[in-house]
Amino acid sequence: MVGITSTHIVYLISIIVIFIFMLLRKDIIFLCILGILAVAMSQTKNILKSVEILYTAIFVSGKELWQVILIISLIIAMSRALDDIGADVVITKPFLRFLNTPSKSFWIIGLMMMLLSFFLWPSPAVGLIGAVLIGPVLKSGFDELSFASLVTIFGFGSALSGDFFIQGVPSVTAKTLGIPTSKLILSSLPVWGVTSLATIIIFYFVTMKKLKNKKNNDKADNNVGKKKIYKESYIISIVSVIFFAVDTFLMYVLKIRGNAATALIGGSAVIILLASSIVQKDFLNKVREYLKSGFLSGIRTFAPIILISAFFFLGELTTAKQVIGPEAKGYLMDLGLYLSKHIPLNKYTVALMQLLVGVLTGLSGSGFSGLPLVGALSKTFAHTLNINSSLLASLGEITCIWVGGGTIIPWSVVPVTAIIKVDPDSIVKRNLFPVIIGLICGYIVTVLLL
Repeated sequence: MVGITSTHIVYLISIIVIFIFMLLRKDIIFLCILGILAVAMSQTKNILKSVEILYTAIFVSGKELWQVILIISLIIAMSRALDDIGADVVITKPFLRFLNTPSKSFWIIGLMMMLLSFFLWPSPAVGLIGAVLIGPVLKSGFDELSFASLVTIFGFGSALSGDFFIQGVPSVTAKTLGIPTSKLILSSLPVWGVTSLATIIIFYFVTMKKLKNKKNNDKADNNVGKKKIYKESYIISIVSVIFFAVDTFLMYVLKIRGNAATALIGGSAVIILLASSIVQKDFLNKVREYLKSGFLSGIRTFAPIILISAFFFLGELTTAKQVIGPEAKGYLMDLGLYLSKHIPLNKYTVALMQLLVGVLTGLSGSGFSGLPLVGALSKTFAHTLNINSSLLASLGEITCIWVGGGTIIPWSVVPVTAIIKVDPDSIVKRNLFPVIIGLICGYIVTVLLL
């Protein structure tokens, strides 16, 4: 049985205080820093060591997030280069006739984001969608917040919680559960389908209500007429689309996944950036300015996220050991496991436990951190109650991803906010109700099928 120490209690109290301040719409960076110091003091009983841990926590957090910061910065730099030569107008023009109403834009962009996320994963997909289609979407009557929420729901929620093609998510859960990945995927289909469908339908009506009285984005139309379009812009526009289309094809055919897929997108962004700069005057300085602007935007977006994540990364065993040392615990994981040992077991409570563990571990902002735990718990519960372990694990897995993968935790939606300039808290507020209803529906169907 997991032993809950005073440090676990300190970490839990810190989380409660942080979430109270979040509900009050107050900034939480100061509290996260205090939380790191409090956990470090409780664990080490050494002031000097605790100060060192504070720095190490921020360093490890930055290191964990660096690749995301890098790809986002490069995409921003490329987007601004394309924008300056009018290539964005050329690229988006063919989509205008299809993306002419908010309702059409909702389903076209949503399904496109889902499809790309199935094959690329959401972070590279949002870079492609955001860089190429934000113009037509805004002209159709969408606003930036609705667009940002849309790609999180379809990509970081629905597509990633299924992950039927890359299979990174179900393979982690299946490994700890001790069953083939294909069996887990098959079992997850009804829970995934009901959760995704309920969330998307509710989100659709919420979004349409918000946009009901919104006029088309006249500002975007005015800018189009004022932009200078170089004759080379048409060639660069075609090449840019071909580049990313070929990237997508190669990722699927050659099974390029994860970090390698991100690297391919990032490298392509740099090449397109160079091509967009060469056609302009003083292109050597232009390249420097675009990259500087992109990285400044990336760092400006991620600076607070690095500090917030530094605290929540302490909840995951691997990163906690990197920060505090070998004596560290996975504080969030341990609290979830402890809770599971103190609740009466039946199909209703074990399904609820999977839901709560998924929510709790998702608070770290990483949907993956709780997958081994929900797999292990499902195996234990299924053995005790003689119920379907893969179905039970599916609920926990889907909850982990919907909560921590990038829909309702502010520090997990930064890949979207860096591309689409929207406050993360606003995205979370828009997503919260549909996602909660979707997860409740997932819980109900799990209980009915167990």
